[in-house]
Amino acid sequence: MRSKTKKNKKPWFRKPSLAVSERMRRVRSSNTRMEKAMENLLKEQKIKYEKQVNLLGRPDFKIVGTNILVFCDSSFWHGRRKKEIKGEAFKKNKEFWVNKLRENRRRDTRINRILRKEGWRVLRFWDTDVLKFPGKVIKKLLRELKKNED
Repeated sequence: MRSKTKKNKKPWFRKPSLAVSERMRRVRSSNTRMEKAMENLLKEQKIKYEKQVNLLGRPDFKIVGTNILVFCDSSFWHGRRKKEIKGEAFKKNKEFWVNKLRENRRRDTRINRILRKEGWRVLRFWDTDVLKFPGKVIKKLLRELKKNED
């Protein structure tokens, strides 16, 4: 006879507190402040785009008339900072978060590789760049648009 209690298949995982669960439930995956800022940058430059394109990895933007896809990546969720990748930033569930962020980075690399093989130009921008250094983002985007024309 089967036991009614489920065994956790991930021994490193501890169920988060209700406060953490509620906080994580509020994390958005689309229409974030960063995406709105990127959308404003594209509009200011009069660059036509499509949002949340139905392609592998769900790019945030596809530049119309080009093969350019734009991803706006959160520094946390996509593992930008070494202290998070190494687990130094976590007090609880350290192993879970390290595995989660490393897997997210591997997934991003795999998605980039596949999309590029299919002929897409993949641009990824960090949230801090989009929000704090928009000039840097536009400069890179315009450079890629120029390459696309050639």
